Amino acid sequence: MRPCHQLGKLGRAAEGRLSRLRGVAAMLSMPADASADRSSAWLAVESLNLWAGFVRSYYLSGAIRSRTRSGSPVFFVAVTFPDARAAIKHAVLQAGRAIKKPAPSRIDEPPWHNKRVVLPLFANVGASNLAQIQAAFSIPATFMDYLPAVRNFYAHRCDETYAKAAGVAVKLGLSTIPRLRPTEIMCSAMPTRPQNVITDWLDEMTAVVSHMCA
Repeated sequence: MRPCHQLGKLGRAAEGRLSRLRGVAAMLSMPADASADRSSAWLAVESLNLWAGFVRSYYLSGAIRSRTRSGSPVFFVAVTFPDARAAIKHAVLQAGRAIKKPAPSRIDEPPWHNKRVVLPLFANVGASNLAQIQAAFSIPATFMDYLPAVRNFYAHRCDETYAKAAGVAVKLGLSTIPRLRPTEIMCSAMPTRPQNVITDWLDEMTAVVSHMCA
């Protein structure tokens, strides 16, 4: 996904990829086997990368001025950037990170998946559609809070990341103690839900993306 002057185009790109991920996620079920573990790992990493990439491109689209699907202009009121590099540098500094080179690299950039970082950033630059962004982030969703912990387990697979991921099951109400493996969490359905957790998360992500671009 790349920044563009039409948020509808950005939204379609994200929604198309989310739909393909959902096709894989919908096939996962308990009991979780080795194949489910591989699929869950891929889904966790890909979905969080997709979300972070979408938010980054959304921010840069505002920096170069764009329009929502309904035709409303999107731009930054509080600050004007000459190019994308300047917009990224501003985001890095606002996140309290140090820039170790003349131009920030991807590793310097803020965690775009973290709403506690990006919401203050959009407020800081005075996004013209800030109310729309805030409303999208207010949609009842658990992926922003819990998917990063599960993704980090698959990326690092150590005792610390396992413990944090296992705790997600308790927070979601899947277990009273942190005993479920991350793959079992992904393959299980929350109480009263007809589909597994990762499918719920992808649906939530789709709803937020759609609202931000509407």
